Amino acid sequence: MAQQTEILIVGGGIWGLSTAYHLAKFGQKDILVLERNDAIAEETTPQAAGLVGQIRSSVTMLQAIRYALELFSQFPKETGHDPGLRQTGSLMVALTQERMDAYARQIERSHRNGIEADFVSHVEMARLAPAMDPTKVEGGYFVPNDGYVDPQQCAHAYAAAAKDLGVQIQLNTPVTGFRQRNGEALGVETDAGFIASNHVVITAGPWGAGLAKEVGVTSAVQPIRHQRACTVPTPGIPDHHPAVRVTDVSCYLRPDKGGYLYGFFEPTPVSINLETMSADFRTGDIEPPVEVMAEAQRRLAPTFPILKALEIAEYRRGITTFAPDGAYLIGPVPGINRLYLATGCAALGIAGSPAVGRWLANWIIDGDPGEDLTMFSHQRFGALAADREWLRLESEQFYANYYGIRSDE
Repeated sequence: MAQQTEILIVGGGIWGLSTAYHLAKFGQKDILVLERNDAIAEETTPQAAGLVGQIRSSVTMLQAIRYALELFSQFPKETGHDPGLRQTGSLMVALTQERMDAYARQIERSHRNGIEADFVSHVEMARLAPAMDPTKVEGGYFVPNDGYVDPQQCAHAYAAAAKDLGVQIQLNTPVTGFRQRNGEALGVETDAGFIASNHVVITAGPWGAGLAKEVGVTSAVQPIRHQRACTVPTPGIPDHHPAVRVTDVSCYLRPDKGGYLYGFFEPTPVSINLETMSADFRTGDIEPPVEVMAEAQRRLAPTFPILKALEIAEYRRGITTFAPDGAYLIGPVPGINRLYLATGCAALGIAGSPAVGRWLANWIIDGDPGEDLTMFSHQRFGALAADREWLRLESEQFYANYYGIRSDE
């Protein structure tokens, strides 16, 4: 007899685990998460930086980050599991007057939206980040209620809380296909056989678009390499050290395991075509980003000269997925009832995970995500979604200009 469940989630990364947790929290029973690896959250989730910043270009994402900060801060008390939130704020650093002018507009908009954010002195920047050389910067502003989480710890907290509520997680179970009839999702095919389900949710990160293609759906996302480095521990990093974004050089930095974690949005992005990879390809198969992180270090060194003296303890070989407009793709799969797809994390997968899980849970239970998510529609690009070259170029351009000064700022 085939295995059967009410709700089947394909992918045990942070989006799938958040979805499972929210479904169970809202009272849904009979939830099964399928993960192809022998452990949850082993692919793109642990490669992330986990920054949780409120400075967003849309009200929808601003509200999503507010919900994230609320959920992460209350999670230990409500569930007994700690997602590892460090709410030490964000320091936004400017190297040019043009960037300072853009920051002034960001601060003004933040105040209108109820976010505490203000310019700080060079002395205060040095107090917040003692290893920083403030004489090399034009200025900056501080967002005190921002923070960051440990991505893998956060994913495991979701999983533990979900299992406490009855969610089942099945490892070593890759999905090989989908079964549908007359526009209705029936379940998935796996190496171990068919699993029937009344609702199927695809939260497989960069592999989500390929899985959607199995049911004839073209998803407008491009996987792009996004790498990070972690230094060896060093004394002198205070507990209050914020996440720092040096946006003029497309870099960010935060404390991690006694050292520094830093990342870099490459000006010449490297796309990854997962369709040409073998079925057993994993993020760990990506070459260590030695040259890329050397460039990131060169960009950050004038502001954080300490990085030149610190050895690299670990390279994080990540893949992020971008749509041409940098927004998520979330919701019901067009043309197939009770099949849902969430992809296009756009380097905001960890911070967005609470809202994504809540939206999907509401969609499944109530038939509505609870707010207007038109901006994340799978159909918003129309026929252009099938133009792979256009998709790649536009997505790479958005990635390369992730910290660019936007015209609407």
